[in-house]
Amino acid sequence: MKHPVLLAGALAAAALVAAPLPLEAAKPVVCAQCVKANMERLAGDELRGRGCGTEDEHVAARFVADTLKRYGVAPAAGTDGYLQPVQLSTPTAASPPTLQFTSGAQQVALLQGRDMAAMQPPPSLQAPFIRLSDAHASPEAVKGKIVIYDSPIYDAPGVQELLRAGAAAVIAPASDVILTHWDDLSTRPPGRTQIAGVERRAGRPTGVTIFAKADAMAALRKLEPGEARLDAPQGPPRERTTYAVIGVLHGTAPDADRHAVLLSAHYDHLGVRNGVIFHGANDDASGTAAVLEFARILGLGGKPRRTAYFALFGCEEEGGLAAQAFLAHPPMATSDLAANLEFEMIGVDDPKHPGFLMLTGWERSNLGPTLAAHGARIVPDPYPEQNFFTRSDNYQLALQGVVAQTISAWPIPPTYHDPSDDLAHVDLNLMDQVIGSMVAPVTWLLNSDFVPAWNPGLKP
Repeated sequence: MKHPVLLAGALAAAALVAAPLPLEAAKPVVCAQCVKANMERLAGDELRGRGCGTEDEHVAARFVADTLKRYGVAPAAGTDGYLQPVQLSTPTAASPPTLQFTSGAQQVALLQGRDMAAMQPPPSLQAPFIRLSDAHASPEAVKGKIVIYDSPIYDAPGVQELLRAGAAAVIAPASDVILTHWDDLSTRPPGRTQIAGVERRAGRPTGVTIFAKADAMAALRKLEPGEARLDAPQGPPRERTTYAVIGVLHGTAPDADRHAVLLSAHYDHLGVRNGVIFHGANDDASGTAAVLEFARILGLGGKPRRTAYFALFGCEEEGGLAAQAFLAHPPMATSDLAANLEFEMIGVDDPKHPGFLMLTGWERSNLGPTLAAHGARIVPDPYPEQNFFTRSDNYQLALQGVVAQTISAWPIPPTYHDPSDDLAHVDLNLMDQVIGSMVAPVTWLLNSDFVPAWNPGLKP
């Protein structure tokens, strides 16, 4: 939960410390041609959207590794060259899940994709169903039941409250945002991907969230309580490989490796869907190109005092899978990382704060205000309701205690997860200015003794 008082204070602080000069005034150290060439390679037709675990993503990984090498960045210890392979095993659906309701002589059947989107359903589930319009029900009323949550709009906190109370499943109306991403949600795997060498934390068991279209909700409203059965037969698991690409520039200070800074981004996107390429130019070829440009600037210049790591992750779009493997087998002790800056979607200017970048979780640490005091044109995240702090690979590191936050321009442009996220809809001039505006603050961080810290009570 965000702290509005802290957020308001952070906004005021940003207004005081951010330099009034326009982005164009940034020092011209950025190689615009390099950024453009890297963007064209990553987001061009040939790599077909760099889908998680595909050969297209593998080609992108090798391109990133070759580029780091060309820029004078060494492979990080513990990786095969620059590539850390990650083996994945993902459940598949043998057929689309179905949900059958029986109430006396009445029956209603919902089909995955057509009527509903069930999130990670078990192979089978049978339970009584009830309909509620209030999420504040007693655990006795909902425990073990399939709850039709008949709220006028999608109420995420209400759904979570019912699941915490023990509901086996909660069916809720699909919001406009959910409908926008319906094809993606309804075709997701029926279970969590297993990552070789990564031990999943055993969390408390939770029920199934099911989004239903308006017609399906209308049909369910006509039913009296009865029995429901969910069938989601699974096929053989899908075996894939992704990569974390990791490079390092060892610093000159005697304790350089003990206070390292990690610059990161994810190089994958959504791949090809129904014959359409989702190029992922802004998300996140732009962030990858930024990290590569920092690697070029730092690798071809004088070495910083602190060690700099560069990590580009695959399969972020399916849950930060390569980042999880990176943390399970890191090339450094995570306690030796002073900070992580993730770069995500920096190719489209945000009308809410044109010419500025945002830092997710700004109020959580002293990193953002300190970088702003050294010239970074960054402001607090103006979209706290979107929980962007938890939605990039930085969060995997933050959970390990590292002060890890994401820098972005506009995280919700019209091109987000849309086929229109291509090179034609990215502002390369803006990218050059964005990267250029961060060169001095990042260089300062790598040559300073500053130790970023979580603010009291706000460490994730």
